[in-house]
Amino acid sequence: MSSVQPKKKRRPGLATQVFIGLGLGILVGVFFGEKVAFFKIAGDGFIALLQMTVIPYVVIALITSLGRLTLADARELGIRAGSVLLVLWLIGLVVVFLTPLALPDWPSASFFSASQVEEPKPVDFLQLYIPSNFFASLSNAVVPAIVVFSILFGLALMNVPSKEKVLDFLSPVGDVLMAITGYVGALAPYGVFAITASAAGTIDVADLGRLQVYLAIYVAMSMILSFWLIPALITTLTPLSYGAILRAFRGPLVAAFATGSVLIVLPMLAAESKRLVASADGAPGDLDESTGSPIDILIPAAYPFPPLGLLLALMFVLFGGWYVGSSVPVAQYPTLAVAGLASLFGGTVLALPFLFDLLRLPADLFQVFVTVDVIGSRFGTLLAAMHIIAIALIGSYAMQGRVTLRLRPLLRFAIVSAALLAMAVLGTRWFYTYVYVEPYTKDRLLAGLRLTEKPQPQIVHREWPEEPSPAPGGGSDLNTLRERGILKACYSLDDYPSAFFNEAGELVGFDIDMTHGFARQVGVAVEFLPVRSIQEAGDRLLSGSCDALLSLIPIAPFLTEKVAMTTPVVNSPVGMIVMDHHRREFQDWDIIRQMQGLRVAISDNALSRSYLAQLLPHATPVAYPDKQALDRLLAAGAPGVDAIAMISEEGAAWTIRYPRFTLATPSPPVFLPMGYVVAKGNTDMLLYLDTWLLNARSNGTIDRLYKYWMLGQVKETQPPRWSIIRDVLGWID
Repeated sequence: MSSVQPKKKRRPGLATQVFIGLGLGILVGVFFGEKVAFFKIAGDGFIALLQMTVIPYVVIALITSLGRLTLADARELGIRAGSVLLVLWLIGLVVVFLTPLALPDWPSASFFSASQVEEPKPVDFLQLYIPSNFFASLSNAVVPAIVVFSILFGLALMNVPSKEKVLDFLSPVGDVLMAITGYVGALAPYGVFAITASAAGTIDVADLGRLQVYLAIYVAMSMILSFWLIPALITTLTPLSYGAILRAFRGPLVAAFATGSVLIVLPMLAAESKRLVASADGAPGDLDESTGSPIDILIPAAYPFPPLGLLLALMFVLFGGWYVGSSVPVAQYPTLAVAGLASLFGGTVLALPFLFDLLRLPADLFQVFVTVDVIGSRFGTLLAAMHIIAIALIGSYAMQGRVTLRLRPLLRFAIVSAALLAMAVLGTRWFYTYVYVEPYTKDRLLAGLRLTEKPQPQIVHREWPEEPSPAPGGGSDLNTLRERGILKACYSLDDYPSAFFNEAGELVGFDIDMTHGFARQVGVAVEFLPVRSIQEAGDRLLSGSCDALLSLIPIAPFLTEKVAMTTPVVNSPVGMIVMDHHRREFQDWDIIRQMQGLRVAISDNALSRSYLAQLLPHATPVAYPDKQALDRLLAAGAPGVDAIAMISEEGAAWTIRYPRFTLATPSPPVFLPMGYVVAKGNTDMLLYLDTWLLNARSNGTIDRLYKYWMLGQVKETQPPRWSIIRDVLGWID
């Protein structure tokens, strides 16, 4: 009697496991929300493991691939196949630089960022590409210099008589590195789960709509390149037909897409390339698998060089600038192209963080990229396989001198390719402009901010109360203040983000939080009294109607003739609010000074006029009397003025309210010390306030409030993000 063996359950492949990890990560993040933010530690660890072997592998792969060649092979390979590679890279860069044209014109604005006033680091191309100290380049992950050294080492190794000893040593080292990469790759489902769960649990819901724009552009461009542009280029330059190319490689292409790996299909690509060439020549015996072929050199040599699928990842750098509201200027495209190509030898795990730092974009964008690349990388792998096919086929015919350049087919190829790319770019922009439009929510975020701590008992006036004016006397001293039990604090009305009324009708802002902290220290309640100008504040202080103006104003010597000013609370850079399309014109003070007929709106006071005359002596000032007038000016589109000058933190908040404007912080940055004001002669109050400010700076209070109100770092104090466990099931508070 025969026993039937039960069938073993087939374990899902690694690719399937990665997608399962992706799906579970999204579900866990949406279900638990910010409760699973701790998974970010595991995600960061997985990324670090991926990066661990990349640089050593790049060095070994380049040295061994080039070292095995003869000088004649290398020369032929460099001229023929190198030309094909350069053409493909050029096509890829054109596609990458078309990306901004596909991005919709969604309103975007952000809080002030310290990076806006950091001087851009000049790119030292000598240090970037010439490894004067190779070990320093290794320790600092300067990928372009590492690649240059490895290529030179490989080229020099060609002429070394005993090179086989070096190659025999390095080849197993490369195998070990690949084995380590395989071990780490086996953790991919768990790593992707951790990254996705953390991202899905913490990312702002409003940001999700923007991410699909990148995926749509990336997938569309990958498909056009994979199924039209590259096959059509091969057909145009060689005797091969378009249909024959797709039929021959459909198996390896599907395998590459399914597994997410080009490496495992390289033997298949080589075999199918040789069969296709032999079949097209009508002589199957000439270039079959048993005989030598240029393809046997081209495919292994092409593998270490960045393929088009990897090159398209540079699209995310341009997308990332749009995503955070700080687009990469066209003037930096050459830097992106040169540095990007060189750094891509180390893969995206090294290239993108390096480029984000080089172009002054937030490093956290790489976490976003890893999340969306789980999907995008499949199409990138498909394109990478087609990239190697193009080098193998075109390079093989080129090394035989059989590439044909015919004008009519080349024109037809160029016209159809341009039309398809234009349709993809304009179609994506049209869809996300007119069909799916992500609502702008940053203004609601600003309007929803609350005080960071429980406020003191308070009375808030929106208008100056009708009451008899106190007798002149230079304000209240500390004893009088404590006896009265209430601090009369003047504040600037509608002074975003320092003093404003939020959507709940509460008076909030940096200065308001600071005022409550000071009143808490003194042990009194607060009465907030609005003023519309520095002149009015000075009069109120002089009459004793208020104890202090606790709204930030520039500390200027001539003001001390009328009032007493504290030590600086913050140092703020001068910024310019301009229409978004004029942003690049206001990046340098020297260029701004040369503008003819420049009209700059400023606050109507002697202080603003004095600073404008120093910075832009030829500009015509256009004064607005108060913040309500500024609000009306921006709402109307700022007619009659070219820019509005104010401190940058305040300017950024106004652009959040009116996102068709943007904040420019010209270089070199000009900083103004900002402080508070008390009545002249009120030395007790001034000394006490200065001492409290010193302590607030030392214990981190000023820094904490600055990050919250000025930089918009609000996650710690905002209500938890929406999640199923809290907002649907109600299992947790």
